[in-house]
Amino acid sequence: MIQNLVQNTAASFLEPTTFETFQYGHSIIQYQGAAIDLKSIDIALLSWGNSEHYQGIRKALYQLSSNFDSKKIIDLGVVDQNLVPLVELIDLLLQQNVFPIIISEDNQAVEAQLKAYEQKADLLNVALFDSTVPYSLESKPLLINQLMKYHPHLLFHLNCIGAQSYLVNKQAVDFLEDKYFEVHRLGKIQSRLEEIEPMVRNADLTAFSLASIRAADAPAQVYKNPNGLLAAEACKIMRYITMSDQLSSLCIHSFDSKASDQAQTNHMIAQLIWFAVEGFFARTQELPLDKKELRAYVVDNNTLGVPISFYKSPKSDRWWFEIPKALHTKHQLLACSYRDYQIACEGDLPDRILNAINRLT
Repeated sequence: MIQNLVQNTAASFLEPTTFETFQYGHSIIQYQGAAIDLKSIDIALLSWGNSEHYQGIRKALYQLSSNFDSKKIIDLGVVDQNLVPLVELIDLLLQQNVFPIIISEDNQAVEAQLKAYEQKADLLNVALFDSTVPYSLESKPLLINQLMKYHPHLLFHLNCIGAQSYLVNKQAVDFLEDKYFEVHRLGKIQSRLEEIEPMVRNADLTAFSLASIRAADAPAQVYKNPNGLLAAEACKIMRYITMSDQLSSLCIHSFDSKASDQAQTNHMIAQLIWFAVEGFFARTQELPLDKKELRAYVVDNNTLGVPISFYKSPKSDRWWFEIPKALHTKHQLLACSYRDYQIACEGDLPDRILNAINRLT
């Protein structure tokens, strides 16, 4: 099945013996067309489209020190530039509980990423990292327009993270926020980088645009923007993203493979992958949540008229809040931060909690 979806050649194979035993190139599995038991695999790397640019990324990645048990990650190579095989491959990996990391020059791969979830009955939480808010009030085929047009039955919550105010249409932001979706500006998240962790903890899939990173650190990012996340910030965020037990796929996208300074961006993408793997293997396996194993803190709230229950995990020190049963029968636990708990203790209602309640009621 997999051999019909990917394009690998002998020229793309990187000889493991040319790498040190501590490096990725010595431990990663390079798919060469034979049958493979995916049940033994945790993570699959794949590229959509251009094989030449992916070879540069692979070479940069394979030189990095291995941060995983041997034979737990497979490099599947390049998928043909067509949405259908990409959707089929992601769907196959999801069925086998393999975490796909998709590398793509543009954001069209995100549509395939979401389409692979269509057979699932559950609504999805989607996190998008970008310097813009890819939504048009004029019905242009931007990413969020595509998601809302073709997959409205799948999209439960949308988190747009890293937007730069001078690049976005305020009316588009207002439209999304009216639906209780969330848009987080770059300046806001940079001042409290740790607040990103609860933003992404409930995400089922995440798409990370290289345009989120300033051009000095990722020169081949599509907008050549002087502002954006610093390289170290992006790597820290990537670890937050994949630490989530709920996340089941990741797409890193939007870069110019023809740029003359692509080599530095190759290393940036390779290091993002390294931190994604680091976060994945640092998961605490706390899903499904068991309230009996969490510490409960109950806070009175005049705005809602009912108390709010917060829960802290002694295993990971992470926080959740509970949608009051009087407001929603599902009685859901949703990710939050210690700061949200502090705000609630002061008598205010954090935006994260207010938006969640409005979406669910």
